[in-house]
Amino acid sequence: MINYIKLKNFKCFENEQIKLSKSTLLLGVNSGGKSSLIQSLLLFNSSIFNLQDKDISSLDLINNKYNLNLYSFDEILNNKYDDDFFEISIFNGNEETKIEYTPTDDNNIIDLNIDTNTNMEPLDIIYLGAERSITSFQRNGNINNIELGRNNEYIGYIIEKGKKRAVKAYEDRNHWTFKDTALFDFQVNKWLDYILPSNKVSASSIGIDNYISLTFGEKLNLHQTNIGYGVSFILPIIVGGLIAKPESILIVENPELHLHPSAQSKIAEFLGLISMAGVQVIVETHSEHVVNGFRKSVLNKEHPLQNVDLVINYFDNDGSCEIKRIELNERAEIKYWPKGFMDQEEKDLFEMRKMRLGIQ
Repeated sequence: MINYIKLKNFKCFENEQIKLSKSTLLLGVNSGGKSSLIQSLLLFNSSIFNLQDKDISSLDLINNKYNLNLYSFDEILNNKYDDDFFEISIFNGNEETKIEYTPTDDNNIIDLNIDTNTNMEPLDIIYLGAERSITSFQRNGNINNIELGRNNEYIGYIIEKGKKRAVKAYEDRNHWTFKDTALFDFQVNKWLDYILPSNKVSASSIGIDNYISLTFGEKLNLHQTNIGYGVSFILPIIVGGLIAKPESILIVENPELHLHPSAQSKIAEFLGLISMAGVQVIVETHSEHVVNGFRKSVLNKEHPLQNVDLVINYFDNDGSCEIKRIELNERAEIKYWPKGFMDQEEKDLFEMRKMRLGIQ
């Protein structure tokens, strides 16, 4: 598990060490650095992948794996200082791996210096960005190397093959909500129906080579445009969480998209369970319902998540990215409320009260 990420001269970060845990929530103002933190982790991992292939020279190559959209060195470098390098360090227990990036004459070409006392292997990361969705017809994949695909194009294949396969992180059933069976397709549909009631999905091979058909509902084979944005955006999270292996990392941006508040709270419950099955979960969110879903899980005696397993990082941008760690006690109460953190409802209600009283 990654305990800390340290960023130096990376985008808005001057020299920041960010705490992570089994479940980590990233909240805060727009352009506060939440997405930049995720980008740094993906850039680090992509660099390790390309080092294995002996080709790390171009930002284009590093961008490819996760669609990072980092086009020039100047775009990444913190522009407050004259330094011509940035660093990303990963702390895993007592081990630190640091990569220093420096530009060459071409602003798109970089040199790397990796500093580690271990044989660094790429991290096993499942990344679900905010622009996720699914299509009715899915490509076949490789059963020995299961991935969602860059555009979630293998979800149907994973569900179809999961009819006879158990969820990998399903060793302790006492921690799971649905204990009947560990079979993958059963767990997918139980969670889908729990989060979005009366929804169901199945997958089957069709005559067209290399394609899988997704069926939504009991009988109708619905086109993706007719299944609703909620299902389309939540299914990759459920499938991604259930295929994640222990010691892997699941990154989810805005899990609340297109979801009713109740569903937002329930997806937090699901992600909290995944994190306690050995998968490190990192969530970027603007939703109070997601935050409170995690807090409620801490209080739920039947849920394994504890307050010490959850880190909430609040990002502020007052000229530079500043991160405030928000801690919970055993009662899931927030010890310190920074200005701007989950206070908009209170502000709006106060303003409405003044308007009713005719106070300007």
